[in-house]
Amino acid sequence: MFKDVSDLASCEVLIVDDSELMRRLLVGCLQEICNVKTVESAEEAIAYCQEEQPDLVLMDWVLEGMSGLEACKKMQATPKLSEIPIVFVTSNANEESQLQCWEAGAVDFVPKPIVPKTLQNRVKTHLKYKLQADILRNYSFIDGLTGIYNRRFFDTEVERLMKQRHRAAHSLSMIMIDIDFFKKYNDHYGHLAGDDVLKQVADKLKEIVRRPLDSVCRYGGEEFVVLLPDTPLQGAKIIAKTLVRAIAGMELEHSQSEHNVVTISAGVASATKTCTSVESLMQSADDALYQAKGAGRNTYKCAN
Repeated sequence: MFKDVSDLASCEVLIVDDSELMRRLLVGCLQEICNVKTVESAEEAIAYCQEEQPDLVLMDWVLEGMSGLEACKKMQATPKLSEIPIVFVTSNANEESQLQCWEAGAVDFVPKPIVPKTLQNRVKTHLKYKLQADILRNYSFIDGLTGIYNRRFFDTEVERLMKQRHRAAHSLSMIMIDIDFFKKYNDHYGHLAGDDVLKQVADKLKEIVRRPLDSVCRYGGEEFVVLLPDTPLQGAKIIAKTLVRAIAGMELEHSQSEHNVVTISAGVASATKTCTSVESLMQSADDALYQAKGAGRNTYKCAN
């Protein structure tokens, strides 16, 4: 699910330098280690990082327009960008310049003229540190029982997606899911069997919801939520219908349910002109889930 700490080839380094010659030199040093992208200005670098989130930024200290130092400070002050490590490439290697480098939030600096092996080793080291930090952070977003995303990830991701929708007018849909009569299942079959059902249901949900940007999360207990960016209500309805049928089709015995197998109920909602906040989207999906339960369970309903 996550990058291995030795998987440097999949990492991306952004080079920021207004000299074409220097950009070519740096690319030549690093292209066999990792993916390399280049921009000419600090302004371009910040815009790129907002969209692509590289694993490391290699930035010239002196740039036309905004300086590398200013760009570093700005990125450190921006929550979305503050985790991206920045290494300065500079001919100013005196003590005062080094102090400015650390105070701005950079993780290292490489003096000019460039020694290729030194540059390569420093980039490798910082990429490994970044991967290790990413792995630890990612595992904090994973539910220990089911292996899918947890409530913490959901809270973070849904806020991000809603802000993205406001900026770019993207569609965003949500499916709230509940395993039907799960308490009765636990009471009859035991909690270990209940845990096994949670894992099997989670695996099936994840098997069906496979687009890279979509997310399946365990919201809590027997509740799950599916986040579907760039998906209108009609598309979310199709996915919800597929999920309901797939879980029933697993034919997991549940003698305490009127359906005799494990089933789910689902509520579908999409962000609209009147549903513009995370709270209102969740409430709409939850209301629809309540309607599905009232309709006999093992079905889905859409928000009005």
